[in-house]
Parts: sequence; C-alpha cells; structure tokens
Amino acid sequence: MGPIMKPSWGIGMVVAILISIAVWLLNVVTFAGMVSLVLLLCGLWTIFAALLIVETRDRTFYSSWGVVVAALSLFYFIPPDYTIALILLAIVALIIINVYLGKTPRIYEASTNPTPAGGGTPAAS
Repeated sequence: MGPIMKPSWGIGMVVAILISIAVWLLNVVTFAGMVSLVLLLCGLWTIFAALLIVETRDRTFYSSWGVVVAALSLFYFIPPDYTIALILLAIVALIIINVYLGKTPRIYEASTNPTPAGGGTPAAS
C-alpha cells in the first residue's frame, strides 16, 4: 500500500479553480461569475485549511486572508465601490484581530541577554 497523501492548501486551490472553470465551460455562469466563483471557493478553502490543515501558528494568517479573498468575490453581486469598502473594512478588522488576539510577537521587547559590543567574539574581548 502506498503512502497516504495529506491534503494541502495548494491542492485545494487547484480543485477550486478547476471546478470554477468547469462551471463556466458548462455555461452556468458568465466569465465574471467564474472569476467571482474562483475567489469565493479559494477564500472558503483557505478558511477551511486554516481551521483543519495548517499548523497552529499559521491559522490566524490563513483565516484572515481567506476572509479577504472570499470578500473579493462580492464584486459580482454588489457595486464595486461597496466591494472595495467592505474589503478595506475587513482588512482593518483583521489587522486589529491579529494584533490583539493573534500570537504575534511584541514589537518592543527587552532582550534578556544583550550581546556585547564586539558581537561576543573572542577577538573583540
């Protein structure tokens, strides 16, 4: 029996794109509808991958961008200026969530072991 393949983020993207192209070729949606469907499926797959596939430390990043990519698909349903406004609001909200709830390192941290002026090399001592 061969090795068991683990699902990855990339294979989900390929499947989402191929499904969207197949739906377009069957004349179910227009070209703009196909682009919107690609964005929606890729965004949803990214959110799904963030919750179940990627490592814990990357979950906030993947889920954030999944929401942004899925929101890009709204251009097909609502006017473009509303879509841009919603995407900008989503990005601002995701930045706030990542800063306050995410596990990002603090920008200003004091070093517990400062390096000497010479870089700690024996020649500099």
